[in-house]
Amino acid sequence: MKEIMRGHQEDTPPSSVNGDEITGMDEEGIIYYDDGDEIQLDEDEYMEEVTEDFFEEDEADMEPPEDHAALVFSKHVGSVFSCDLHPNGKLAVTGGEDDKAYVWSVETGEVVMDCVGHKDSVIFVGFSFDGAYLATADMCGLIKVWKCNTENQDPWPVAFEYEADDLTWGLWHFGARVLMFGSVSGDIYVFKVPSGDTKILQGHNVKSECGKLFRDGVRLSAGYEDGAVKIWDLKTSAILQQVPASVHQIRVTAVDNHPENNLIASISTDGKVVLTTPNNGKVVGQLETENDLETVAFADDAQLGLLATGTLTGAVCIWDVARQMIRHQCAKSDDAVGGVTKMIWVKTELVTGCLDGSIRVYEGRNGERSQMLTGHRSEILDLCYNEKENLFLTTSDDGTARIFKYEVNKDKD
Repeated sequence: MKEIMRGHQEDTPPSSVNGDEITGMDEEGIIYYDDGDEIQLDEDEYMEEVTEDFFEEDEADMEPPEDHAALVFSKHVGSVFSCDLHPNGKLAVTGGEDDKAYVWSVETGEVVMDCVGHKDSVIFVGFSFDGAYLATADMCGLIKVWKCNTENQDPWPVAFEYEADDLTWGLWHFGARVLMFGSVSGDIYVFKVPSGDTKILQGHNVKSECGKLFRDGVRLSAGYEDGAVKIWDLKTSAILQQVPASVHQIRVTAVDNHPENNLIASISTDGKVVLTTPNNGKVVGQLETENDLETVAFADDAQLGLLATGTLTGAVCIWDVARQMIRHQCAKSDDAVGGVTKMIWVKTELVTGCLDGSIRVYEGRNGERSQMLTGHRSEILDLCYNEKENLFLTTSDDGTARIFKYEVNKDKD
């Protein structure tokens, strides 16, 4: 809109309206046509009409992307922020801007359970590792844990509820019924399920932006708005190590931990990747990428020795961790619509959710794009994968969630 307004010359009437020739405009803004008719149209009204027509024509010219989805779920009203797949691969859960969370069948899209009672946007949904419990949490801090009942469609019983501070992120433990949430206040809440026993890892009054569990299952790395990174002991609630805020000097957007528990990668919006050894908190490397750095992920296979980064401007890089250098530049920042919002590894392949609504898959060994799945009309906000059924679940700002079938290359197993 600003670009359009900047190009318009003040007090200069258009040469035609609706295809009729204009002969002049008087001081009151009345436009005269050559047939003697007149209309009252001041400059603001004219600009409003022109810009509306411009965007309507632009939207009409845009072809919807080919839809590769096996199923589209569209019960939500507004953006869909969060998603997860049940370990059995048969159920999905999504949470959205409409203060709703739904459990639904990945085969039919039929709603199995409406997770009622939330008071704000549902920013986290997730099943426990064994599929016995479902957690849903909204932005204002209401956490609800449900006992899963996959045999029928009766409402699932609530195991416990808790009202925390405003929340920023959440995750389940990968091997225990333990649930963790970060908050705007900086505190991190740790719950045992279903008892609801609670620990609070006390912050320093700075928002906790992200958190990631180590593969050892007893330590948690967390990044903060001021640039600090802390390593927490979940058993003792003690800080084991801390990367000073002076290293990043700006908000930490994401962290990930090496599969062998010997390295942390933390990223900030200024394009800095900091590599830290968790045993002593020593910074052992700093990788410089591009601004708007959004995601980071170590390959699950430690033998690959790979780390991936993605930016909101579209750059996707795969790094050699040992050499601390780029091995493959999968995509460059010359196409902003391909900006990366989410990133996961599936065996040797890097899967990215993008601003243009696509899923782009890259082979980690050579950096080449192996698949591109489309269907969403707006950016992907969350992405998850179920290995048992080889399914991707995505949520988007377009108000839908989509199930995609992942084409597995047997040579990569």
